[in-house]
Amino acid sequence: MDKVRILGPFPPPFGGVALHCVRLLEGLRSRGVDARGISLGGIPDGVEHVTKLSTSFALSRSLVHYHTDEGNHRWMRLFSRLWRLTRTPYVVTVHSFRDRPEFADARVQRELAAAYTHAAAVIGISNDVVRDLEQRLGVYHKRTRIIPSALPLSSWELASSLPASRPSHWDRASVRILANAGRVVRYNGEDLYGIDVLLNALREIPDPDIAVCVSIGDVVDAELWSAIQTLAAHDQRIWILRDHTGPLAPLVRDAHVVVRPTRTEGGASLTVQEALELGRWAVASDAVQRPEGTRLFSNANSSALSSVLRQCIDDVRRGSMSPAMPAPSDAVQRIINLYERVLV
Repeated sequence: MDKVRILGPFPPPFGGVALHCVRLLEGLRSRGVDARGISLGGIPDGVEHVTKLSTSFALSRSLVHYHTDEGNHRWMRLFSRLWRLTRTPYVVTVHSFRDRPEFADARVQRELAAAYTHAAAVIGISNDVVRDLEQRLGVYHKRTRIIPSALPLSSWELASSLPASRPSHWDRASVRILANAGRVVRYNGEDLYGIDVLLNALREIPDPDIAVCVSIGDVVDAELWSAIQTLAAHDQRIWILRDHTGPLAPLVRDAHVVVRPTRTEGGASLTVQEALELGRWAVASDAVQRPEGTRLFSNANSSALSSVLRQCIDDVRRGSMSPAMPAPSDAVQRIINLYERVLV
């Protein structure tokens, strides 16, 4: 197979799409594919074969596998024009396609529809993503595949270290609870990642011997960030981790319970899958379909979340942990099969 270029937001910053790119790159190379990463984000320390986007990118006509979502629609339109001009085949993985005000613009809709239509193949990470593409853009690509984004943890993530900045109460706690928000941002006027739901749930759990880490990425909404800080300020059990410079996997492995209280998602959460893969209790809202083994609570309901958390805390103290559930291992091969089909 010819060289494949994985174009996406490699970490840092860390997020589901960025980690998916790292895992896919490792998975492809382990199967003998000459894959290279082209980063629209940072260069992850310790990950080989990743470079920054440069002008030389346009000179090669080897297959591009672009990872995008609704927020990157301008890049999608620009890159698609370039690839069509240079006759470069491209595959697109769409990690979410939620509505944006710009999509009401007929020109934007037309250009985006053309960008997806001219792709050699389109991968949606869930049925919902494919449905959203079809409904919002009228894109019915003949080579559309649904391939979930969950891939096995990379060796790079597993070899990474815990944050040196962790407080002593985290290490001492009998039960450690972890949550993360890639961005502090609103969706339909509310906290997209549901950190407010978690913090309100903790008010209903007076247990002094638990520790809670909330890892926060980019702050998009300063007002929302201020509200989160206010909620967390008077609870000494809570550790807010800002701008973490490594993957979350070491913290997932060190925690007992991992919470994903998001109000919506583009597909299955990598954080939930990491928890299950590492044998930790995974707790998540029922906003979208979750992997088997996840303990669900009613979306945006802090009392329902506190009830599930109490159950997990009791289980941990009894020495009962979730059985390790390996991530699906066939997704990389399905992607390779798709590459081979479009390059015929």
